[in-house]
Amino acid sequence: MVTRGTWVLGEWPLPLVRIKCEKCQRLGQYHTQRLVDQHGADMNMPELRHVLVRCSKRYTMNDPCQVVFVDRVER
Repeated sequence: MVTRGTWVLGEWPLPLVRIKCEKCQRLGQYHTQRLVDQHGADMNMPELRHVLVRCSKRYTMNDPCQVVFVDRVER
């Protein structure tokens, strides 16, 4: 699987994908394999975080969603 600098879900090396948003206090964790089954191995991780949160502020430039991955994984 070749990527352009960002992780894709099929490459994620951890058993869980954990997310949080400081702004709305949202926390969540998801099993990586279940996410692959639901969204496909080619789903890029930056897009996945917004799919998981379904935040209404995603496209609001003056007050954007601040969802991030809890675990920092280096290549």
